[in-house]
Amino acid sequence: MRLFKPGGGIEELEDITPELIAEVCRVHVTTARRWKRGEMPPFTALKIINLYKNGELGEVDLRWHNWKLRNGLLISDDGSSFTPGQVRAIPFMEMQIDSYKRDQRSVRQADWISGEWKPAPEQEDIVSVA
Repeated sequence: MRLFKPGGGIEELEDITPELIAEVCRVHVTTARRWKRGEMPPFTALKIINLYKNGELGEVDLRWHNWKLRNGLLISDDGSSFTPGQVRAIPFMEMQIDSYKRDQRSVRQADWISGEWKPAPEQEDIVSVA
């Protein structure tokens, strides 16, 4: 058993119940109680608890430094927030943007009689009358 040094309490375990520690870390509540009494939890457990309490994704991966999870929202380092649905929609929005770009690259002409836009005829199809 690895005990804390005197006066060196782990802040991650303060203000959190053993039952919640057990649930978050996926350990038995007896193990969580031992950690609360002074046994040193594993490094990964401290990271998980800190992630749970503070929502800091940098605890999991440094590339997500200053990104947070709070109240079901992903909050970027500039303060923008995203719901899970918005994050899931990103691939579909990227497909729409690609489709729009392809559509804008094609030459179009107006058919004023029908009121529609139609692709311009290919140059080979145009016959000049001389």
